This record gives sequence, C-alpha cells and structure tokens, in this order.
Amino acid sequence: MKRFCHTLIAVAIVIIFSPPLKAQGAWPTIYNADGVSVALDLAGAERNADGSYLTRTRWDYSDPRHLESKRPYTQMTETALVKCAPVRVKRLTESFYAEGGAVVREGSMPNPGEVQYMTWDRPKARSDGARAFANICAELAKKAKARR
Repeated sequence: MKRFCHTLIAVAIVIIFSPPLKAQGAWPTIYNADGVSVALDLAGAERNADGSYLTRTRWDYSDPRHLESKRPYTQMTETALVKCAPVRVKRLTESFYAEGGAVVREGSMPNPGEVQYMTWDRPKARSDGARAFANICAELAKKAKARR
C-alpha cells in the first residue's frame, strides 16, 4: 500500500510539473455567407521570408458541391500560400470530404522546388473566395500586430 501511494505521488508530480503539450487551437470562422463557412488555422499560419503566409483553411458548404468526377462533397480543406497586399494565392493542395467526413479526394503537396514556378492567382472579384481571403489577411494582420 505504501509503495502504491509513493507511485501515485510520483505520477502526480510528473503530471503537474511536466510542460503542457502544444494543443491545436480551434480554427476561428473568418467568413460566413449563404451556403459557405470558412475557418482558418490561425495558430498554424506561418509567415515566410517573402511576406507570404502558409495557411490552412476549411471550407464547409451547406449544400453538396460536385467535383469534375461528379462525386459530391460538403467540406474542403486547402493549404495555400497567401500574399496580402494585394491579395494573391498559390493553392498548394486541396482535399474534399463528403458528409460525415468520408474522403472524396485527397490532394498531395507539390514538390517544394515546383512552388516557386507556380503563379500567384488573384481571387475572382466579389466572390466568396475573394471575401474569405480578404478576411484571412485581416486575421493574419491582427495576429502579427498582437505579436509586436
């Protein structure tokens, strides 16, 4: 019994004084309009030397959309490089999911050597994408300002 108490105390000390694990924070919703909601992995957004950001977003759709293969999806996750002045995007990978989280199509990251040759795209004016990426830039600016 005495040995059990000592073991229990030792475990409690380790738990109390060990550094906390880095938990992934919630992804705040940064854009919400009829039929689409966009969340940003703000904690994971990284600023690059050229001023662009590596971002991950989750796009949730209220009605199913369809890929070229006619397969329906209701959620998309996207990894992209984003420049904010003016807003430009290099979409690196996209993955699509059906209702309930089933994978419809999973994208893969391009070879790092190819990324430099990819073009910076301007989001289509007045689209959900343009509004969402403008909000992404606003959130990233707030995050950068908070760090100062």
